[in-house]
Amino acid sequence: MTLKEFAVLKAGDTVENVFTGSKGCVSEIKDSGVGVQWGATPGGPAFFYPVNSTAWMHWSKVDAA
Repeated sequence: MTLKEFAVLKAGDTVENVFTGSKGCVSEIKDSGVGVQWGATPGGPAFFYPVNSTAWMHWSKVDAA
């Protein structure tokens, strides 16, 4: 994922970590980054990823089928 792709993520978007194959749902959007709930548990804990991190560089957005 590029910085431009990261910047346009919206709540409800699905992302996949290309290294682990894990999928998560973007649950929170802030100017400083995004929150993602990983796994299949809706309402589970969200992990926050700031824009200045590098974790999101290993993600790809999963398009709805």
